[in-house]
Amino acid sequence: MAIDPIKKLTILSPMHSSKRLLRTVSSLGVVDVTDASEGLTDTAPDLRIKGVSTEDIDDILHKIDAILNLLKTYAPEEQGFFQGLTPVPQMIDKQELKNATENYDLAGRSREANELDEILRRSERAKGDIENRLATLMPLCDLSFTMEDFHRPRRVRLLFGHLPRKNLEHLSGPASPLTDIAWEPIEEGSDTCGVYPSGFTPAPGGQKTANRDNVRVLIAVLADDADEVKDELSRLSFIETGLPDLSGTIGDHVRALEEDLVQLSTTIDETIARVRALASDRRSLIILKAFWTAARNERLALTKTLGGKWVHLLTGYIRARDVERLQSAFAKEFPDSVVILDDPSEDENVPVSLSLPKVFRPLSLLVEMFGLPPYRSFDPTPYLHINFYLFFGICFSDVGYGLMLIATSLYLIKRTKQYQGVADFGRILLGGGISTVIFGALLGSWFGDLYMEKYLGENNLLMRVQAFFVVLDPISKTIYALLFALLIGVLNQFFGIALRMYGAIRKGDWKSAVFDGLFWYLTLPGLLIIVSKLFIDTPQTLYRTGLALFGAGALGLILTQGRDMKGPVARILGGVVSLYGIVGSYGITAFIGDVLSYCRLLALGLTTSIVGTTFNMLGGLLRDIPYVGLFCFIFIVVAGHLFNFVISLLGAFVHSMRLIFVEFFGRFYDAGARPFQPLGFDSPLCEMKKEGTKNG
Repeated sequence: MAIDPIKKLTILSPMHSSKRLLRTVSSLGVVDVTDASEGLTDTAPDLRIKGVSTEDIDDILHKIDAILNLLKTYAPEEQGFFQGLTPVPQMIDKQELKNATENYDLAGRSREANELDEILRRSERAKGDIENRLATLMPLCDLSFTMEDFHRPRRVRLLFGHLPRKNLEHLSGPASPLTDIAWEPIEEGSDTCGVYPSGFTPAPGGQKTANRDNVRVLIAVLADDADEVKDELSRLSFIETGLPDLSGTIGDHVRALEEDLVQLSTTIDETIARVRALASDRRSLIILKAFWTAARNERLALTKTLGGKWVHLLTGYIRARDVERLQSAFAKEFPDSVVILDDPSEDENVPVSLSLPKVFRPLSLLVEMFGLPPYRSFDPTPYLHINFYLFFGICFSDVGYGLMLIATSLYLIKRTKQYQGVADFGRILLGGGISTVIFGALLGSWFGDLYMEKYLGENNLLMRVQAFFVVLDPISKTIYALLFALLIGVLNQFFGIALRMYGAIRKGDWKSAVFDGLFWYLTLPGLLIIVSKLFIDTPQTLYRTGLALFGAGALGLILTQGRDMKGPVARILGGVVSLYGIVGSYGITAFIGDVLSYCRLLALGLTTSIVGTTFNMLGGLLRDIPYVGLFCFIFIVVAGHLFNFVISLLGAFVHSMRLIFVEFFGRFYDAGARPFQPLGFDSPLCEMKKEGTKNG
């Protein structure tokens, strides 16, 4: 239940065994390899980093990714809701890894996948081109004349287009230059191209454009007069449509394109079926990807080591509990190597690995979301349990919703046992549900006020149970509930200061423990006692005690909070400013602001209860409607409480996290450590089954 002790590791071995040694380190999966050149190049000038190439492995990974991407596009893996929510690595054993690496024909599969990919790309491009051409030709499909007849005349120019129906009469008028033209309206005929191919949608504007207001017109004009006639036609709002230079009718061409489209669709369907036949290889491909990714990482790790003519040097970090395993393996396989273990120095950026018992593990999700603690600090996870569930229970605070949350979380845990992240989240909700039931009973909210006589009758069982457990009704005694919320805020701030002192004492920093912790323990209670005189009749002795505490604490803070500054004046000014809260470890304004933030506990708790009560009231208004009133009441109450459950659950979780991350962690916690990442096979893709474990 703590941060794992870490040892600094140095391995000296003969140069000829460097690759085999790194392979052993990778197979053990216990060493976080670091750059050996940092700090050693000056002391060991004959040792150099050896460059390596990963082109061969990159080529293999490229082939694997190409096949997986093809499967992802045309044969996506079906996943359940929870599996999609939290992808988990495949659990494999050594035999399955051996089968994949030795027996899978990656080169053959890659050629087949490339061939299928090329067919699909080519076919889909051709299909897109045909669909675009169809979108253009389909509106003209009913034209009965051939395109040769339209384009053949040399002395006469044929114009085809749309004209407002009301302007047709102007084409026959005596006005020049329309006197020498011949024209014919072409009404839309039946669609001679049949139905559109399945899955084909004409592009916007590809539909027939003529309608009751417009008519298609074919106009014959002498070639010499064409430009002049076009100008006159444009004044009549004539819109020319260019006809394609094809052989035969447009309908014939459309039908030929449709046949090509059907053939292409068949080719695509058959090719996709062949791709789906490859889906059975997906697990082997993922195993291979994990294997070659690990191999690539192993080769890149070689660039972090130093090598000379005879000696190879590897550095890194190892958890203390894994040291014996490493030494046993090296004693057996590399008896001529030297393993040196040291404690990390104070200024090192040591990677952090957390070990938590199962009961504390769920809330470590919150710590990981915020950031891992520094190596020489402490894991705050165990200290979150009381305040997080306290905040959550008060914010949600309804017995009915708590029972609903317990049922939901149990179902979630049962369905996601193999997905640790989601299952741990379900366990957080389970703890929150239990807390919600407790505080719902103490604050008297059971689906809002559904226990009332007007809903369930006089002296009903729920009302008697509610009356037995209720301690404080926050609606009728809001001031008391507000003071309770502020009291929790004060205690939580003091808890944070205590953890700051604990962290300083762990590091042997007694000055910080006293100056940044104990002095605030004198100042803040004294301030609260002084302020209390504004609201209540504080006994004079207690008031004087408060003044003494505040004075002693404030004087201590003024003298110590600016201790890192140069000069006595700067240190005193720094202390005064720190007491206010601009700089330093804490401040009076920060304390007041943080404590006031805990008002949200009351606000959210009231919101949950009041919204639930409102839905009860709305349902109650409809209950007296003859025949359907009872059904309306049940519908409104059930739907309303489901809505309130979801919204209030979200609010309770988010605001509880906010109080932890901002108002609590801000007092003592500095995150930002890098996680311990050992070199090895295990990755988000695959994990090697440990001996003695069942299939995961």
